[in-house]
This record gives sequence, C-alpha cells and structure tokens, in this order.
Amino acid sequence: MKILKTVTAVAISLVIFAFAAYNSPDKTISEIVGEKEKLSTLLTALKAADLVEVLDGEGPYTVFAPVNEAFGKLPEGKLDNLLKPENKAELFNILKYHVVSGEYYASDLKGDQMIETLEGTPIKIKSMEQGYEESMMKEGEEMSTLKINNANVLQADIMASNGIVHLIDGVVMPADIELIGETLEQN
Repeated sequence: MKILKTVTAVAISLVIFAFAAYNSPDKTISEIVGEKEKLSTLLTALKAADLVEVLDGEGPYTVFAPVNEAFGKLPEGKLDNLLKPENKAELFNILKYHVVSGEYYASDLKGDQMIETLEGTPIKIKSMEQGYEESMMKEGEEMSTLKINNANVLQADIMASNGIVHLIDGVVMPADIELIGETLEQN
C-alpha cells in the first residue's frame, strides 16, 4: 500500500510538472523558431531583417510562422531577392505581417476575424466548420480548420515564454486578403 501511494504521488508530481512546463515555457519565440528544422528558412529571414531580437522581446506576440515549404512556394528568385541587404525594409514588413500583438490560441480564432499585424495591415483569420471545410477542399490539400489569409495552419498553439507560434503553409501578404478561397482566372 505504501508503494502504491508513493508511485501515485510521483505520477501526480510528474503530471503537474509537465503541465507547468507546457503552460509556462522558458523559450522565446525566436528560440523556438531556431530549434525547429522546418523553420530554418524563417530563421534566416528573421536574421536578415533584424527581427530575431524583437521576437526575443517581452511580447506577448502571436506569430504565424511559414514553414520551409511555404517559402518554396514563392516565385522563383523572390526569397533570394528579399534576403539581399538592399531589400531589408521589404522583408522586414513582410515578416511583421506574420506577427500580431497579444496571445491568440487557435481556440480564440473563431469564424471570420481581422486582426491588426505589427506591419499595420490587418490579417484575415477564417475558421471553418469541419463538414463545410471538407466540401471546399481541393484534392490533395491538407485538412485545416484554420486559415490565415490563404494559408492553412499546420500546427497550432506552440507555446513560448513571450507568446504563441502557429505554423502555416504559406507566406502571407497583405494583398492576399482579397483572394481567400478564390482562384482568379485570366482570360
């Protein structure tokens, strides 16, 4: 009986410790981005734009972080061009468009919303009902119930000491707001 009580106490302590570690992480957004291989292109861009220090700051921030494959969807040569020192201001603004002030968990992002980014332009948030979403998906697309402009959230609610990170499958731009869910055909 004494062993069972000891094992139970240890198990409860481990659960409490794990819960506390999950809900009060000790790594900043920049540190989390730096640790994830699938965000290595974003880290390179943050360094080129001198934004690493901002995302190490107090916050809180919510970052919609494009994965490496998202940068691969940019027109050929666009990323290389943005990473040039003479295009630092443009890169800086594009990356600031992926950051909002405050903490927004995926559960906070319901329906259609516009949230102002650090760049100053609102970003469009759309959450879809499960059945509706499946009927709107194109063949081969990954299922996501949350969209940021025209990008799908791949992984939500990655906690940092100064905010939250959501991984997305696209690099979003202010002009994309009007293109959500539409394909423009050229005649």
